[in-house]
Amino acid sequence: MIAGMSGSPVYIDGKLIGAVSYSIGQFPREALAGITPIEETLADVDGPHSVTRPSTANLGLGPNPTPEAVFAALTRVMTRSTTPPLTVPAATAAAAGLGAATLTPINLAMSLRGFDAALAAPLAHSIGASPDQAPTAAGQRPAAAPLRPGDPVGASLLRGDFEMGATGTVTWVDGTRVYAFGHPFLGMGPTSMAMTRARVYTVLPSLANSMKIADLGPAIGTLSQDRASAVEGGELGGEPVGGAEVGEADLGPVIGVVSQDRATAIGGDMGAPLRELAVRLQLVNGADTPRHFNFYIAQDPAMTPLFAYVSMLNVLTSYQRQTGIMTIGIQGTASFGTDGAITIDDLYTGDQALAGVANSVLGPLSAMMGNDFGTARPETLDLTLNVSEQQASATIERAWLDTARPKYGATHTLHVQLRNYRGTSETIDVPVTMPTSGPAAVTLLVCDAPTLAGIEDKELDPNAAKTIPELVSGLNRIRRNNRLYVRLLTAAPGTVIAGRAQPALPGSTRSVLDADKSAGVTGINRTFVGGSEQRLNRVVRGSREIALTLSAEIK
Repeated sequence: MIAGMSGSPVYIDGKLIGAVSYSIGQFPREALAGITPIEETLADVDGPHSVTRPSTANLGLGPNPTPEAVFAALTRVMTRSTTPPLTVPAATAAAAGLGAATLTPINLAMSLRGFDAALAAPLAHSIGASPDQAPTAAGQRPAAAPLRPGDPVGASLLRGDFEMGATGTVTWVDGTRVYAFGHPFLGMGPTSMAMTRARVYTVLPSLANSMKIADLGPAIGTLSQDRASAVEGGELGGEPVGGAEVGEADLGPVIGVVSQDRATAIGGDMGAPLRELAVRLQLVNGADTPRHFNFYIAQDPAMTPLFAYVSMLNVLTSYQRQTGIMTIGIQGTASFGTDGAITIDDLYTGDQALAGVANSVLGPLSAMMGNDFGTARPETLDLTLNVSEQQASATIERAWLDTARPKYGATHTLHVQLRNYRGTSETIDVPVTMPTSGPAAVTLLVCDAPTLAGIEDKELDPNAAKTIPELVSGLNRIRRNNRLYVRLLTAAPGTVIAGRAQPALPGSTRSVLDADKSAGVTGINRTFVGGSEQRLNRVVRGSREIALTLSAEIK
């Protein structure tokens, strides 16, 4: 069997009976294949399924994963495309005279284009393809001809300036409905991938696994008048299916969408709305002319964050050096429509800067799309990357207040001495306003983002978000590497209500809140009673603490 031929229609006496879909055994000497019955395909794809996929998608990734961990997660998500074998039960195999034969879904012809060579190999392995399986140039695109049974067709995971997807064969066309592949692509169920045209360049023969060298074409768009005439004349899909003939269809401007990825086939509608994440990215590198990238990522709770991560790596490795120290600033917005937007504004430096930038996109997308209390779909991702081949970092060396007797309610100046990467030092001044009431013993903390985030997660704000608005708010409060954080902490107990810390509440108020089991309330032993932050043009590292005793004296 040839990779890419899965979905090819099979006819008997002019009637469509199913699709070529499974190979039998290894190194067969006869052209035998398993066939998925068309009746099962139609019932499966057009059944009473959900039109949206549940949000939950545990990628098994911790904070700040390495590229190796992300590609491993991508491999797990894309397991379907590696066509795992389905072993025939021994009794069935013996009865059929197949011995130890196995049924294996015929490989899809994977297409991968526009990726740097350093990423092509691990990415191709993740999606079950070979990096030389797809041509490096776009080639001639097929004409906008009617889509017919037996035509190559693509399902796009990533399209635009970068391309990734699978091509197989159309089994059946019923008006604007299209059925293809004969077996699952990724087994996602309800999905939203662009249905594209495809071109087969040639067939690469192999004793182990012959394959079509195929390329994704453009997303199927407006149908031509020729197609409408073909349907009306019975030329397109005119074979009976279950005793029914294809009738006339109202064919206006349409977009091809793969909406179901089922056990028997993928199914699409050339008139359905396509949901994708539109990415607009600008790469700025010193005096060079900025580069602009535009591409679309299929919307899926598991795939979208991973492909966004890979895309960020691809942009940087394709046009920047891949090893050595560099500093990358990332600014932009991830919009989730009516659910709000996440601001991305951070700086990464050192030899892991590329992975840091990619993680700053992976984190918000995976948190929003993988939450377990609502469906959140990213609509646009607008980013600007500013790259410098220099180290830009500073370490907190000293911190001191401008007075030894800070006052309640007074604003004092905090002096922070920073030592930069090259050894030079500088002192910056940060105004700090003291609390107007509360315990006299206060700790002044000057720190970097990881230190503050660790304290918040463990001691000060342990509640997880329970609604999408709370999640959006929390993601917009993520601590940034290029900030100097100043916080005033007190040992007075407080309470976290609906994800927000309420410091130093009176005992009577805490008792009432603790008794209300319907509220999301968590007690905490330390609370913030003030603070500020300052944005710098470098990554800040380190922390210092100053023990203060507030005074009510007025001088």
